[in-house]
Amino acid sequence: MSVRIVLDVPITFEVGGGRTTHAPMVHATIHGTPTRLIVDTGSTDHILTIELARELGLEAAPGEAGIDSTGASVESWTLGTVGVEIGGLAFQLDNVIAITAPGPFPGFGIGGILSAQHLYRTGWATLDMAADRFVLLEGDEADVTAWLTAQAPHLRLLSLERLPGDSTAVVSAAVEPNEAVVTMLDTGGKRTQFTRVAVPDAGDGPQASSGHGVGGGASIGTELGDRTLLVGGARLPVQTLIVGPEMDGRDGLVGMDVLRGTVLTVSGDPDRPVLWQVAPS
Repeated sequence: MSVRIVLDVPITFEVGGGRTTHAPMVHATIHGTPTRLIVDTGSTDHILTIELARELGLEAAPGEAGIDSTGASVESWTLGTVGVEIGGLAFQLDNVIAITAPGPFPGFGIGGILSAQHLYRTGWATLDMAADRFVLLEGDEADVTAWLTAQAPHLRLLSLERLPGDSTAVVSAAVEPNEAVVTMLDTGGKRTQFTRVAVPDAGDGPQASSGHGVGGGASIGTELGDRTLLVGGARLPVQTLIVGPEMDGRDGLVGMDVLRGTVLTVSGDPDRPVLWQVAPS
């Protein structure tokens, strides 16, 4: 089994003297300044806050306004290539985007977001949210699969084909008993949500938020209890499901309420599958 461990660092959930359950972060240093970066499989780009970029003296060119996961408009700047140090290793972040810091970021010491699958494009990025480790691996699919299985033999490994045309962890999944839809496995997402197209049997219920986007907007939908996610032949419990409005290009998002305690491995190569280790069903 030929697998090389490139990086192995802790994931932290410590924020402002407390803890969060939905923002896996790593400690990083940018131009000598320490910060925390959220490791996000749902982000297509590496992102820094414009406040940190200006503090570091990075050159920022105005970019096109974007749309966050809730549909809110987000002003942006382009920073080009930015060097970052994680676990004593130097990485080059390409095509970095800057945005105004979301409300909680400054108080929690968060300087931006890492696109997990784009940090080490030739390898694999593993977010072990059972042992709270972030690991970068080099190896072919068979060897990495065997290595992951040996690390967590108590978990079931799902090899999920990625849907074409997307650089994030997008696969096919369903809310039982409905049909499978395009679904993102998003470590940057707080709660699991699907659209009414994906869950036509949702009916009415109390309204709740699935979380806030980086632009400050909230996604509001109907809250359903005790549903089951069907993915890769596995049946996973969803204690609380949000059924809400349309999402950009997909009808499902699996957030940290389900991902916590599992191991998610992604690659920058869209032809490689998403490897997801979950509790046996």
